Amino acid sequence: MTPNNNEGRQKVDISSSIRRNYHSLSEVQRRIADYILANGGHAMYLSITDLANTCGTSETTIMRFLRKIGFDSYQVFRVQLAQGMQDGKPKYAWSDIESSDSVGSIKEKVVSSTVSAIEDIRSLIPDAELELFSDLVLKASRVFIFGVGSSAYIAGDLFHKLIRLGLSACVCHDPHIMAIQSAQAREDDLFIFVSHSGESEVLLDCCKTVKERGGIPIAITSYPHSTLSELSRIQLLSSTNEMNYRPDAMTSRILQLVIIDLLTIVLTFKLGDRGIEAIAGSQIAVARQKR
Repeated sequence: MTPNNNEGRQKVDISSSIRRNYHSLSEVQRRIADYILANGGHAMYLSITDLANTCGTSETTIMRFLRKIGFDSYQVFRVQLAQGMQDGKPKYAWSDIESSDSVGSIKEKVVSSTVSAIEDIRSLIPDAELELFSDLVLKASRVFIFGVGSSAYIAGDLFHKLIRLGLSACVCHDPHIMAIQSAQAREDDLFIFVSHSGESEVLLDCCKTVKERGGIPIAITSYPHSTLSELSRIQLLSSTNEMNYRPDAMTSRILQLVIIDLLTIVLTFKLGDRGIEAIAGSQIAVARQKR
């Protein structure tokens, strides 16, 4: 997020902004972020000096951290932190899984962190970007969806949703085939890249080729400042803090599936009767394969 001089008037979702920028924070700044996420109810009462002492850092570092998450004023940050409180409980409460946690505690932390991450989508994805993303899908002459590793399964889900709507799309997770398809990109071809990190060399090479050929690269990824985000026309972000003992960016994958669901519903309404008829026809075709 790029800070501006209007933060006093523009409300920032603190939890979402911290999650979105967490990967770019220094070790000390992450310590500040972790403290605020876990102790929002107490942090809102602290002066900048007290917060710096609590986190073992300096007031200057606190301000650097605040600018990264969208604030130029510590007082504005405190006010909005207080506004994020609900019924006396910190909206931003978050704690990682520990090896000593009970099964019940693990369940509560996993569910709470996932629900909180899904709620972040409200501020992570501006309406205008979702609108543009869906319009590009509908206007494209051809749609290619690329993903590797665990992202290949997310790409497959998007492919499944698009063809159910009667849209022409192709999904690929083979590096060689992706390279060939990218090299044959034409204007008005849309390439959707799915990647949690946004740093997969395979996808980055393809994205660069698509741009050189005049195609349109867009992305579903987690980090706004990743290389893939910088190369893409637009991005739908699925940024979140992952937890210990929860491998393969699992929460981000869940968010990406929610984003795909959201995109599908927007596309359905834009297609109108055509989309509804396509879904009905797809359901009948699948039903015929069942007993």
